[in-house]
Amino acid sequence: MCINLESSTGRVGVDTLVASQCPGLRRKKVWELEHRLHCSIAGTCFTLGEMRRFCRKGQLIPRGLVSDYDLHINFVAMLADAETARPAAKYLDRKYKATIQHFDQADSPNDLKLRWNEAVSQGEIAAAFWSILTHPYVSETLLFEVYGEVHMLSHLSGASVRIDMQALIQLRRRLPELEKEIDQSRVALLSRTCQKNKMIETLNKRLNKALQNERKFQKAEKEIKSLESEETLRHLRSQVETYASKLKNSNVRANRAEADAAKQKKLAEVSNVRNTQVESQLVELRAEQSALEIALEGALSAQHSSSEKRDACKKVDLAGRSILYVGGRNRLCAHFRTLVEQQNGYFIHHDGGREESTQRLDALLNQVDAVLCPLDCVSHDAVHRIKRGCKRYGKYLMLLSQSSLSAFTKGIHEYSRGSSVAH
Repeated sequence: MCINLESSTGRVGVDTLVASQCPGLRRKKVWELEHRLHCSIAGTCFTLGEMRRFCRKGQLIPRGLVSDYDLHINFVAMLADAETARPAAKYLDRKYKATIQHFDQADSPNDLKLRWNEAVSQGEIAAAFWSILTHPYVSETLLFEVYGEVHMLSHLSGASVRIDMQALIQLRRRLPELEKEIDQSRVALLSRTCQKNKMIETLNKRLNKALQNERKFQKAEKEIKSLESEETLRHLRSQVETYASKLKNSNVRANRAEADAAKQKKLAEVSNVRNTQVESQLVELRAEQSALEIALEGALSAQHSSSEKRDACKKVDLAGRSILYVGGRNRLCAHFRTLVEQQNGYFIHHDGGREESTQRLDALLNQVDAVLCPLDCVSHDAVHRIKRGCKRYGKYLMLLSQSSLSAFTKGIHEYSRGSSVAH
């Protein structure tokens, strides 16, 4: 049966379009999808501001400060409930209406796959992801193929952020040098331009003088023709030869001066073009710097905070307590172990499910005093297990923003000062 749904503006909803083209079928609701897809939908189709707005509207988060990770967890849970998820689903239908209508024209899973590939090549991943997940013709194979592509794209995005951070550091180091070079080039260019202008002015004066001499020579020729006296003629001829010699020399100097002026003018034009290119490059570098600063502001702030508090953690005494570190990078665990043992503690590591079984976490949680877990290098399943286990056994839990030595040192320091358990 076709159901006529209308938006708040009175226009026919997207479900009506699907129903009219696919009798007996309708688009899937977000709460009807498998729960594992909700995480990708939240991270791909919604911004942090949109998630925060819907969570506050549904009274799922307090008015105080809430971390981005806790916001993400609450929003994913919200998508599984039909009543709380309905406003967010309608918002996505309006937001991606054009793309949904494009996908509704597909009449088979193969056609859906072709439209998905086209959208990915054009960078329209979020809109296409929402359109294909809720499409009535999507097969289970295609559904999880698309889910896998989006999951891997999120990993590639994280790697590109790290590369962009390195590029930003290099650009910041290079920017003062370029500004100094531009200032030096500008000063040198102004100096050369002034010199060339003076030279051109001098050459123009010489050229005017040469022209005056030429006019005098022409006048002298007329006077010679009017004179018939041989003595006067000889005298005039002598003067003419003298003037001709001076004029010839003046013409040679004028030609040289013109050639030099043309050369200097060409050099000035080349310098102006080079200066314009340098200024254009500077504008582009500043634009790239601004874009990178906006995209990486959160990551840089977290690293700076960890670096400032690193020295304060050197005098910690763990008094024989055991620290469990879940996830992270194996190459750093030797440094973590040394740090904990130097501070009179015991270090235990679990890789978060990459090679070790996640079921072993329950046994380890009963043996340790505190658990530290980096959110950038651990599975969702491991995080859920340690949060439930720490709550059950009353263990201290610290969720670290990144798997670095500075973040680990900060976590140890806060634990030694009696920080409350994080959930």
